[in-house]
Amino acid sequence: MSHPVLEIKQPGRRPLFVELREPLEIGRECDGVLIADGQASRRHANLAPRGETVVAEDLGSTNGTHLDGNRISSAVVLMPGAVLQVGDTTVQLVRTAPEVVQPAPAAPFGARETSVSGGGTFGGAVKAGASGPKNARETSMDAVARAVEQAPPEAIPSVEKDHGTITIVFSDIENSTSRATSMGDAAWMKVLGEHNRIISRHVEKWNGTVVKNQGDGFMLTFNGARQALRAMIDVQRELTELEQSNPERGVRVRVGVHTGEVIAEEGDIFGKHVMLAARVGGLADGGEIVVSSIVKEIASARGDLEFGPPQVVALKGIDGEHVVYPFLWQSFDDS
Repeated sequence: MSHPVLEIKQPGRRPLFVELREPLEIGRECDGVLIADGQASRRHANLAPRGETVVAEDLGSTNGTHLDGNRISSAVVLMPGAVLQVGDTTVQLVRTAPEVVQPAPAAPFGARETSVSGGGTFGGAVKAGASGPKNARETSMDAVARAVEQAPPEAIPSVEKDHGTITIVFSDIENSTSRATSMGDAAWMKVLGEHNRIISRHVEKWNGTVVKNQGDGFMLTFNGARQALRAMIDVQRELTELEQSNPERGVRVRVGVHTGEVIAEEGDIFGKHVMLAARVGGLADGGEIVVSSIVKEIASARGDLEFGPPQVVALKGIDGEHVVYPFLWQSFDDS
C-alpha cells in the first residue's frame, strides 16, 4: 500500500519529505514534525492520511492554518497542488520525493491535555470539539494538580483564609524541558530558582497561598479573582523585563485562572475546580494568561481589566463546553 508524501518547506531551510503513515502533528513543540517557525504555534496542525490524500486540521493555533490562502475552521482534504500554510511554513502533497523520511510515531490526534477547536486560539467563539484521548501528554500543571489531589490533607497548606469561593491559579514555564536540556542542570536550576522566587514574592504581596510547587509548575489560591490577576500581572511584567534584559535567563510563563467553591471532604481538597484551572492554563502560550468565564465576569466589573474575545472549548476529563478568555494583562495601567 502506498502512503501519501508531504513536502514541508520552512523559510531558509531545505525541503523535508515525509511519508505519512499515521496521524502526525506539526508545530514548534509537538510529538511530530518540529519546525523552527516563529509564526507557528507549539502544536499547530494535525495531518492524517486518508487513502492517497491527507486530512489537515488546525489544533487551535494562534495564527491559524490556511489552505490556498483561506483560513480553515474544520478538517480539510489536502489534494495534490494545494498549499497548506502553517505559520511561514508550507505543506504540499506530492507524488514522489527524492528522500522520504519516516518520522517517529506521533501522538494520536488530539493528544493534548486541553482540546481547542476552531480556526484560531482566542480568535472568537467557536464550537468545541472532542476532548482527546485519556493517555494525553502531561504538563507541569497536570502534575501539580494530581499531586494536590493525591496528597493527604495534612500535606496541603492551610487555606482557611480562602474559605468558600476561591480563585485558583496554575502556571508553568513554556518549553521548560527543552530549556533545561539545552542549558544544563546547573544553569537551569539558577533560572528556575529565580522564576520561583518571582512567583512566590508576588503571591505573598497579594495575600495568596502557594498550595503546591513541583518543578516549574505552581498551584496558587487567592480569596479574590482581582487579587489573583493583579499578582499574575506583576509576575508577567517582571518576567518580561528579565527576558528583555537577559534573554538567556528569561522564561515565558503560561497561566490559567479559575474561580470555584472549596471542597474539603474525603481528602479531595478542591474537587473538579483544580483540574479545570489546570486545563484552562494548558490553553495559554508563554506570556499569556487565560481565564474561565466566571473569572472574567467577576474581575471585569470595575472596567479597568481588559479581556480578549471568548472561545468555547472542550476540556479533557471535564464534561460540557466551557468559555474562556485571554486576559490582556499588558493593557492594565496601575499608575
